[in-house]
Amino acid sequence: MQEYTLEYADYWFSLPQPVQTAGGCWIVRAGQNEAKPNYVAGPKVINQTSFHWIMQGKVKVSTNNQTIVLSKGDLFCLFPHRSYTYEMVQHSEAKPLKMVWLAMEGNQLPYLTAQLGLTTETFWLKEIVNNEIVSALRSILEAVSRPEKDAFREQSLLYDLFWKMMNATIRSAPARKAGWLDDVKDYLDLHATEQIRIEDAARLVGVHRSHLFTSFRKQFGVSPQQYLQKIKLEKGASLLRETALSVTEIALSLGYPELYSFTRSFTKYFGVSPSTYRGRVIG
Repeated sequence: MQEYTLEYADYWFSLPQPVQTAGGCWIVRAGQNEAKPNYVAGPKVINQTSFHWIMQGKVKVSTNNQTIVLSKGDLFCLFPHRSYTYEMVQHSEAKPLKMVWLAMEGNQLPYLTAQLGLTTETFWLKEIVNNEIVSALRSILEAVSRPEKDAFREQSLLYDLFWKMMNATIRSAPARKAGWLDDVKDYLDLHATEQIRIEDAARLVGVHRSHLFTSFRKQFGVSPQQYLQKIKLEKGASLLRETALSVTEIALSLGYPELYSFTRSFTKYFGVSPSTYRGRVIG
C-alpha cells in the first residue's frame, strides 16, 4: 500500500464499460487502507453509494447529528449527496483501523441498500463481515486491480458479494420483514398459472404453511388456495371473452391438467360452464 498523510492505502478508479452501465449497478472506485493514528475523513459529500467494511479496529461515523461507533466485522454505507465524517477511534490497546470500500453507481442501488436494511438514518450493519464476505471482497479487489479489465467477471463478483451479504443479514436478523403477506400475494399473482404450492410461498417468506394460511385469510378474506383459484378462473374468463382460444387451450394455459377439472371449477365459480359463459358474452 502507498503511504499518504493520514493512511496507507490502495485506490483503484474504474471506467465502467457499456455492458456494466446497462445493468443495475457497477463499481466506480475501490480501495483498502490502514489508518494512521490521526486518521479522519470529512466532513465530505460523495456522488455515489459507498460501502465500507471494517476489517480491524474501530471507527466513529457521524452524519446529520447522528454518531455511531463501529468495530471489526461491521459495515457502514455513505449515501450520495449527504455529508459524513469518519475517524479512527483510538485507545491504548487499539489496533489500527483497516477498511475495504467500494463506491458504486446504478439504478439498483436503492433496492439493494433497502434489501440489506440500510437507510440514510440507519446506515450501518453490525457483525456482517464473515469469512465468505472477506473472500468475496478480496476477489473483487484482485479483479479491479488488474491492468486488463474484465467487466463480466467484475459484475459476477459484485453480485456474488451482495448475495453473500443478503445471506449474512438473514442469518443475523431472521425476523420477517414488514409486508411479507403482500410478498406472498405478489408471488401468487405472478405464478398462479404454474404448478406452485402454498408450501413454496411459505418457504419464500420463511413461515410455516399453517401460519401463512391463517394470516393470509385474515388479511385478504380468502385462503391462499382460494386466492389462487380466483386468479386462474378470472384469467380464464378474460381469455374466453377476449380470445379465440379453445376451452381446452385455455384450461391447459391456466395450469389445469385437463379440460374436465377446469370446466368443473369454472362452473362452480361462475355458475355456468366455460362454453355457456363464452356464448353469453359473445352472443
